Amino acid sequence: MALKEIFSATLWVVAARWGLRAIGLVSTIILARLLTPADFGVIALAMLVVGLIEIVNETGLAIYIIRHPNPQRSHFDTVFTLQLMVGATLTLAIMAAAPLGAAFFRTPEIEPVIQVLALRSLLWGLENPGIIWFRKNMVFQKEFQLLVGAKLGSFVITIVAAILLRSYWALAIGIISGGVVTTILSYVLHPYRPRLSLAEARHAWSFSSWMLLVHVLEFANMRIDEIIVGRTRSTTEMGYYNVASDIAATPVQELVYPMTRVWLPAFAKLADDPAALEQTYRWIIAAVGILALSIGVGLALVAHDAALLVLGAQWLPAVPVMQILAVAAAFSAITLPLGSVLGATGDPRIVLFLHATRSLLLLALMVPAAIWYGLAEIALGRAIAAALALAIAFTVFERITGLKLFTLARGLLRPAGAALAMAAAVLALQGAVPDVPLLRLVLSIATGAATFAAALLALWALAGRPAGVERDALGWLRQKAGSFRS
Repeated sequence: MALKEIFSATLWVVAARWGLRAIGLVSTIILARLLTPADFGVIALAMLVVGLIEIVNETGLAIYIIRHPNPQRSHFDTVFTLQLMVGATLTLAIMAAAPLGAAFFRTPEIEPVIQVLALRSLLWGLENPGIIWFRKNMVFQKEFQLLVGAKLGSFVITIVAAILLRSYWALAIGIISGGVVTTILSYVLHPYRPRLSLAEARHAWSFSSWMLLVHVLEFANMRIDEIIVGRTRSTTEMGYYNVASDIAATPVQELVYPMTRVWLPAFAKLADDPAALEQTYRWIIAAVGILALSIGVGLALVAHDAALLVLGAQWLPAVPVMQILAVAAAFSAITLPLGSVLGATGDPRIVLFLHATRSLLLLALMVPAAIWYGLAEIALGRAIAAALALAIAFTVFERITGLKLFTLARGLLRPAGAALAMAAAVLALQGAVPDVPLLRLVLSIATGAATFAAALLALWALAGRPAGVERDALGWLRQKAGSFRS
């Protein structure tokens, strides 16, 4: 599979996710003015309970289809039957767990919210598994239509509900409406019509059981800090942390995380060609480093002015958390290509080990921070754990693939140097310009982008202009410039 094909598919996935986040950002800005931090805190706590049980949804059934060399109707029918059984069971389980969740977080108002949000699992179970075919064959144009269409429907319903209700129920209604629209569109966009069957259940579960454990730990890695904050802090502080975490992670997540949907089928197709797999991986890790470090560090630098102008002064206590988590998100994103290669070509137990190690690191660092310190220190625990987990992942990957650690990390040296140069330039600028948030924000963004690009190219030139992302990007720009002149 050529890098060009992977790049084209990636553009569709990133376009879909940025379409979703653009809609989500507009929604957050509007809702932040209509609702209070406590409203966001209530929904965040309810979603923690729902999400903890919904982990069972992450059975890896979609990955089972993607990895299968030639899936037939019996495979899709089995996947539909299993996901429907799991979805219906989880809906009942979440409803039953609602009182326990409310008692654990000492917030009675989340009990009815959890019971309503339980319907999301049933809606997932009813989705048309034919849409997995889009991912397997990298037809991401259709997935774009599915995701963006569902988000638009949910956006309209949520905003209308917020205007009418002015309470956290608007957010709950928006979440459920998104599930309804997604399920409907899955049948509109793909002609497959499922039948009940368990013909391939044994083979499906033999793979999916391992992936379920991976996703359990993946959820824990993503939500441990919010569980800790929800248990030890007020709903207002939970609202600060939840929104800060969402904003800090969004730019990196919505550029890098969607790419994993392309990497998994791409790496699976390259599993029998080690040379092509290595070349593709090295290009991807360098590209991810450029995106993750430029965006993560850049967001940390402008977080104060951006939060003040976009969310309002009531959200300023969330800024330190936002800055730390933006850097943590960059470290986490750089780990993703490693997981995709191992998930597509290796033993899922290795991926399970990496997630388990990261979970232990998070607990060891964030629990003491929650006991003795505040929100910023909890976020710092996540950042340190992400950096340590990245180092461990590189070491494990070296042992599995035979690639040397320096070879793996070399593609990250130039982006890291460029990020340091950007930070120095932006901090110097912010100390010199007048205290006008909008002016400072605009100048900081422009200076940061220009400095990062210039430093990256300078370091690339000093390294002897090697083949890689920088050379390919310059070649693409020259080609476009030539087409424009002609």
